[in-house]
Amino acid sequence: MYLHIGKDFCIDEKKIIGIFNIESISKNKEYYEIYEAIKNDLVDISNGAQKTLILIKDKFIKGYISNISSTTLRKREI
Repeated sequence: MYLHIGKDFCIDEKKIIGIFNIESISKNKEYYEIYEAIKNDLVDISNGAQKTLILIKDKFIKGYISNISSTTLRKREI
């Protein structure tokens, strides 16, 4: 199954590592380590309203920043 994460982006649910609320994790040191590790492979589709970080593993780990809440994405995933 595929998960619609905003705009015209859908990702394969099998590739999802995690869906994180940016407000909650941005206060955490590990967030900055993750951000630094993937910043060149990060796609921001939030139009400036960053709510969620979605990490996926394809050939390498990459991330998407979405304006859809993590709670809403979790509900869509089930």
